[in-house]
Amino acid sequence: MRVFFIIFFIFIFNSIKPALAEGTGLLQSIDDLKSCSDDDDTDACDGQCATNESGAIIIASNGLPYDADNSTSYRDSCNMIPDFYRVTLYKGGLCISDPYTSESTVDYTTNCDLFFNDANGKVITLTNQGDGTATASPSLVENGINLGIKTYTHAFMVMSNHLQIKHQQAYDFTGTETSDEMRGGDVSSAALPRLNDQATGGIVCWTVDRTSTFSNLDGVTGTNHGEVILRTGNGNPSEASTKCGSVVDETYDYATEIIESFGEASGNWGDSEVTAKWPYAESSIDIGGTKAAILLQSNLTEVATTMENAVAMLYAVNLTNPLEITENTNQFNIEFGLSGSVSIDFTTQNSTPEYLMISKHGADPVDIRFSAN
Repeated sequence: MRVFFIIFFIFIFNSIKPALAEGTGLLQSIDDLKSCSDDDDTDACDGQCATNESGAIIIASNGLPYDADNSTSYRDSCNMIPDFYRVTLYKGGLCISDPYTSESTVDYTTNCDLFFNDANGKVITLTNQGDGTATASPSLVENGINLGIKTYTHAFMVMSNHLQIKHQQAYDFTGTETSDEMRGGDVSSAALPRLNDQATGGIVCWTVDRTSTFSNLDGVTGTNHGEVILRTGNGNPSEASTKCGSVVDETYDYATEIIESFGEASGNWGDSEVTAKWPYAESSIDIGGTKAAILLQSNLTEVATTMENAVAMLYAVNLTNPLEITENTNQFNIEFGLSGSVSIDFTTQNSTPEYLMISKHGADPVDIRFSAN
């Protein structure tokens, strides 16, 4: 039988209309001002930050943004909806047993049926339409797909661990006297890939063509990852992967985030051991089950052993309600949940006085929900 493939994307977006204020810099460090710790994943310390009616992130009187649902929860990061999210997909499938494994290789062929397979990878861009929806371009599958008459207990996608975000964000400083602008790095289109030591400032900030890692590692990657210089976002303008100003300019581009490990990592690229597996856990949004991930090598079956050979990742979902594909099934849906997949991370500029600065717009792994009817 043939089941038609349909993808839905649902978002809520607002237009951006910034405001201005005056100020003289933060009175204390971010660590002293924030009420959320780095490992705090409570509702008040995770998710989106408060915005005004135009979608600009509100800066509180103490100089930090605060949680969208808790005005006393001061944050040093905001998980917002990106303008564009780009991911390279290699495989997708449904399984009658769990593809997540404790072994050194992953088997998603014996007990799984592939609905997508592209050895070279297919780059999919999810684009904000500004009307509460987003589109995927190109389509993952052009025509229909064939699925077995089975009950599938698990679903998975294999994707690159290089995730890309293109995002601009405005800020509302009317409620604070600590500053009148956000700070970022200084980069011009003519100077790429060079970043200057001079900070930029303004009420809107945007991503530029820079690469960082999930753990903000320093150094240079190897050839498997393009031999790129990593940006650590340590408060120096030259390390930022964002720029700020009064209006977005021609440097607006995709920033890349490499998911290098699911465990603790610090120092330079490759210094820390890789935690290649992330066991099943709840998602912050409803994906119809729990999710897990494994970093993979270039053959897409061997589990990664180093940061350098970790070039892809398996994203698996243990379905709460298995998908029963019958003769009457006529639709298979994949929904990508991007509601908080750009993490805007703040630090303080290395200056006197200290100003709030965006270290990076980090790309968090996408959430995926599979369903059929």
